[in-house]
Parts: sequence; C-alpha cells; structure tokens
Amino acid sequence: MLIAVYVALMVIGLVGLIVCQKKQKTNPNAQTIALLFLVPTLIGAGGLIYDQFAGGDREMEQIMKNEIAFAQARAQKVAEFAGQNWAGQSAVIIVEPNTDKNRIAKAGLDALKESLKKAGISATEVALNIPQGSDGEPVPLETAINAKIYNEVFSKNKSANIFFILSQLPMDPQELMKMDCWKFEPKKSRVVMISAEIYNLKNLIAKGIIGAAIGSQNNYDPEKPAPKDWKAAFDARYILITPQNLKEVIAKRSDLFAK
Repeated sequence: MLIAVYVALMVIGLVGLIVCQKKQKTNPNAQTIALLFLVPTLIGAGGLIYDQFAGGDREMEQIMKNEIAFAQARAQKVAEFAGQNWAGQSAVIIVEPNTDKNRIAKAGLDALKESLKKAGISATEVALNIPQGSDGEPVPLETAINAKIYNEVFSKNKSANIFFILSQLPMDPQELMKMDCWKFEPKKSRVVMISAEIYNLKNLIAKGIIGAAIGSQNNYDPEKPAPKDWKAAFDARYILITPQNLKEVIAKRSDLFAK
C-alpha cells in the first residue's frame, strides 16, 4: 500500500516538473511552481528507498507485536481458568533460562504473572537448570532438557499446588514419562501446559494430573493480525483443553493427540 503511494507521488511530481520545464519560457512562475512539484518527487523517492532498506525491519516488528499479543492472550486465558478453579492456591511458573531476552516469551510470562495475581493465585517463577556446555561443545537440546531438571523443580517446591509449564518438555517419550509430576494426586497438585507439546499427554489430562493445556486451532492464519480483544485473540489461535472438555475436544480435533 505504501509503495503505491510513494510511486504515485513520484509520478505526480515528475509530470509536474516536466510540464513546468516546458512552460518556463511562457510562464515566469513556472520555476516557482516546479519547486512545489519537487517536494512530492523527493518524498516518493525517499519513501521507496526507506521501504527497500527498512521495510523488512518494519514487517518483522509487526510480526513480533502480533506474536506478543497471542502470547499474552494465551497467558490471560490460562490465568482466568486457574482463578476460576484454584484461587488461593500457590503456584510455580517453570520457564527456560534467559526468558527475559526473548520478547515474545517475556511478554507471555509477564502477562501470566500479572493475570494470576489478579486471579488470586500466588506464583513464583523458577528457571530450569539446563546445562549449557561450552562454546565448542554445546549440550544437545534433546539431552539438556530431561526429566532430571524438571524433577529438581518439583522436589524443591513440594508445597506448590500448580506448576505452570512455559518451557519445552523432554523430547524422548521415555524420558518424558520419568517426570515426577505424573505421580501427583490431582486433588492436591497438577500441572498446566501452556506452550509444551501435548500430543502424548491425553491420558494425563483425562486423569486431571494435567489440569489444563493449550492446543492450537487448525485453521488460524499466522499472518492475520491478532484481534485487539484478548479473548477473541485466544479463540482465533488456541484451544483450552481441560479434563472436563477433553472428550468434546477429541471429537472435533482427534489430530491433537496420539491414538
């Protein structure tokens, strides 16, 4: 849209300059008028140059703002559900290290903490102790994120009733099942999956050990701007899955879980 405007300005300006040049001998004001046409010509040319060099940055910033809006909507929905069901209970928010350096992750985390506070849930943020390795030999992600680092968090926070997981789960299914949280008594403690993969966790949702989880809509357009209303933004991209609505979700979206 902006490119078309810049081109139009250049065309109008250049046509005006050409006409004024031809009229200089017969119209003494032609030179003055030509200066007026020079302005849109320069604006159009400058706009095209700026768009060529900075357009990518602008587009990336818009994508970033869009993803931040969706991350905040997801956090607010989870907090709303938690407040309706577990108000007054204590919680731990599990994150990956350096979340503050990721604008999208940080925005989602901040929205979750603020929304949980409003919902009457006290939450403490805990970062996973992921081994970093050395610059020459980084630890592979599938090895670095394992049951052990999660179990350390569960062991140190035994009094917590809710564990909100904003981090990636172990990739290996056998390693995943070694996590101590699957032994929770659902009436006392549970986990909430906000950004983790839930494909193999259907039975744990059914038992209530996973008190809530987030799934993705199958027809959302990633390029479509997020609605300003956070509830509309959530519904446009996500599904809140709970033990109560699990059967209904599976009936509509069986692809979300392993058979």
